Amino acid sequence: MRAAFATLLLLALVLVSGPAPATADTPDAADWPRPRFLSYNVCGAASQCADIYGDSRTAWRDQVVKAIDHWGADLVMLQEVCYNQWTLLRDHLQNRAGKPSYDSVWAAALPASPSTAGCSRWGTDHRFGVVIFAKGGVGTINNGSRSVHALPEAEPVENRIMLCARASVTGRMVRACTTHVDHHPATAKLQVERVASITRAFASEGDPVVLGGDFNVLPTDAALDPLYDHNGGYGVFQEVDENDKDFFGGTCGRSLDRCRSGEATAEPVCSPKVGTPGKIDYIFLSYYWFTTVRGDAAACTPGMSDHHLLRGAAAWEH
Repeated sequence: MRAAFATLLLLALVLVSGPAPATADTPDAADWPRPRFLSYNVCGAASQCADIYGDSRTAWRDQVVKAIDHWGADLVMLQEVCYNQWTLLRDHLQNRAGKPSYDSVWAAALPASPSTAGCSRWGTDHRFGVVIFAKGGVGTINNGSRSVHALPEAEPVENRIMLCARASVTGRMVRACTTHVDHHPATAKLQVERVASITRAFASEGDPVVLGGDFNVLPTDAALDPLYDHNGGYGVFQEVDENDKDFFGGTCGRSLDRCRSGEATAEPVCSPKVGTPGKIDYIFLSYYWFTTVRGDAAACTPGMSDHHLLRGAAAWEH
């Protein structure tokens, strides 16, 4: 149930370099603005991401929690999450003594079925989906605003959804969304168009919008035109890693301030089926509400996920 994408073939994310802590290449968090965001495809059911911690599910949990705490993340968006992975994190994070608590909301993209059998290493519930965590106690996420949007398909493939909910982020309400777009080009195009339409409506209602996920396409792909608000795009979003000139490559001249580019989140070390490294994971922020965006892809831990964890930060514009 792996998504590969057209040119890279397989998705992925990860936290660290080798089995070291998930903070190995973290930039100095003190220098980055707030709020802070994380997006991570945790590869919960795929065979190529067998748990490197063996039967110790809490060791995996602790690595993810370490990354959340080190970054001081205000909003966390996870994809490819088995139901019992979510409850493992939820139960640990929802009421911690001496450290921030996190509220969360989950949605199933796939019901328990033979295709989700890989979730058995996390528990008996084999449902598979996406999760949003927001820093704060119960009620930080408005569960009454929770919405699950089925994404269209050009041909029958694996079910894909977008999960959204209103959440308090550094004291302000945002519409948080997370999704996992299919890698087949025709379906990816349809799904991004639907994601863009829904989130554009949220933005028009006055909500700051944060959209994180695994999109399975490169930044320059025309499929992302409905999301980006620059360089050929006609959407309402900026992306956290769009201003790091070290990754502009041949796409944009260094005289530009923004580029549809960014650090690779899938490459052969973590994603053996990937040829050329590329960015396929994103944290999009509605341009009207956020400024000073910054992004960074963490190093990877082969076997923990086939993606790099993506960190982002921004300041409030209004």
